[in-house]
Amino acid sequence: MKNKLLKQIAIISVLLFISTSYADDINTLPYLRIPIDVQTKSVDPTFAYYEATIELTEQLFLGLVGFEYQNSQLKVVPEIARDWHMDKNGIVYRFHLRDDIYWVKGISGERVRSVTAQDIVWAIQRNIDPETDAPYAFILYVLKNGQAIHSGKIKETSAIGAKAIDDYCIEFELENPASFFPSLLTLWIFKPLPQERIKAFGEKWVDPENIWTNGPYIMDEWQKYWRMNFKKNQHYYRKDQVRIPELHYYIVPESFAGLHMYKENKLDIIGDGFLRLPASELFNIANDTQLANQFFTVPRYFTYCFLLNTKRPPLNNASFRKAISLCIDRFMLVDIITHGKEIPSQTFTPPFLIGLDPIKKDNNTFGIQFSPEKAKTLLKQEKYNPKDIPELILMHPVSELHTTIAKAFASFLNHYLKIKVSIIEERWEKYSEIAFQPDRESAPHITPLGWGADYLDAHNWLNDAFSYSQGFTAWKNKQYNQFVALAGQSSDTNKRNELYQQAETILVQKQCVIVPIFFETAKYLIKPRVKNWFFLPTYGQQLKDWSLDSAL
Repeated sequence: MKNKLLKQIAIISVLLFISTSYADDINTLPYLRIPIDVQTKSVDPTFAYYEATIELTEQLFLGLVGFEYQNSQLKVVPEIARDWHMDKNGIVYRFHLRDDIYWVKGISGERVRSVTAQDIVWAIQRNIDPETDAPYAFILYVLKNGQAIHSGKIKETSAIGAKAIDDYCIEFELENPASFFPSLLTLWIFKPLPQERIKAFGEKWVDPENIWTNGPYIMDEWQKYWRMNFKKNQHYYRKDQVRIPELHYYIVPESFAGLHMYKENKLDIIGDGFLRLPASELFNIANDTQLANQFFTVPRYFTYCFLLNTKRPPLNNASFRKAISLCIDRFMLVDIITHGKEIPSQTFTPPFLIGLDPIKKDNNTFGIQFSPEKAKTLLKQEKYNPKDIPELILMHPVSELHTTIAKAFASFLNHYLKIKVSIIEERWEKYSEIAFQPDRESAPHITPLGWGADYLDAHNWLNDAFSYSQGFTAWKNKQYNQFVALAGQSSDTNKRNELYQQAETILVQKQCVIVPIFFETAKYLIKPRVKNWFFLPTYGQQLKDWSLDSAL
């Protein structure tokens, strides 16, 4: 009842905002107006999970390293770190820190003290503590004793492989060599935290009057369930390169409301990680004379797929699972149904991350192919009679996109294999309770998964996403685990790609535990006054590098 009331308040606030007219021309506004799609409870990096929350933490908090485009390639570059090196075994990494990164108070923008190595170590110890219940704590398993601490086998969080050598030097010790470790450090779970503020104010440390941040922006205002205002941090070490003085975030609970706000010139941008455009409106937007010139689609490292519950018959049979995947016409789906210029996916992992050229319709044979005849042959070989196959249950969270794709998925199975699919849509709380219940034989047969890049390495899909998906698929394979583990430890790019390709083959071709559908595109509407924008295909956009006509 409380959540329903809060949502109603948010909708009323949005409607009031839409009805308010600006006295000035929008081109004179010195701030960027952005929607976000969740009623954010915190901007604490420890608890960042949803895209919108990650977006907010990216503007407020710096990490040791970040991503930057160099020669059209996304590279890991220093932020708090000045430089780093690893030992010859690939186990120990040492980072030297800048001494001009400061904690700055919210609202006033007052500089407090330098960010130190101890702030990073303390944050990691807090995040790995099982009592903290950080949603991305599993990322810290790469550090020595990380998993043992999080599982409770080791009680002392100080035993984790992170220590401050001095104020401006930190050393990490890994469980095993991990060539992707610098990419991991871009994640919010590694960002430093001001321990004295958290100890003093608890959950309220993120309120504007209490918060300390160290990023390109500070928090100036937070009207719960309506909006947040960020201002440029005058003590940011690259402040001269931050060209937008303020960011104004509006919490918009519905995509259609956000699209209306954009059309009414109340927003400068809408789409993707801010607030997704309504899927049913994409065709109309692309064919609208005015909006088409403001509509952009760019590739992103995000896989849309279906997970198969291997414990519930008939999906406990690998041939049956493969038959399902073989009869999905991915090219037809993205051409006719989704209208978002998605890229049909024959692999779970984006191809370039495992050493393959981007998937093309005619000349790439790696991954799962569309072949209804092979699907029928498999079922015949396994002596499946379509009349005897039980109705499959496909459950998904409430979402216009999920509904559209689920209906297409069910149509393919019915048309080619005469398999009936019952589609069930539930709100997230009930969906997660039913879909991920311990009794896997009573759980749904099929559910969707969308997985976007946390960091740019195949390990993020074939280890992290796979580990997450096991809560639904309940599938284990020693050979698969061995390939992924060896790839993660190898520093030889060719060897890593070979091992990851072998793991990918098991996952989507031989065992068909995951049915890849497409690689998503980021879809945006962006006002002409927004300049120098670019899309970062990981979570959290680098708004500090964008500009506005009015702010030039």
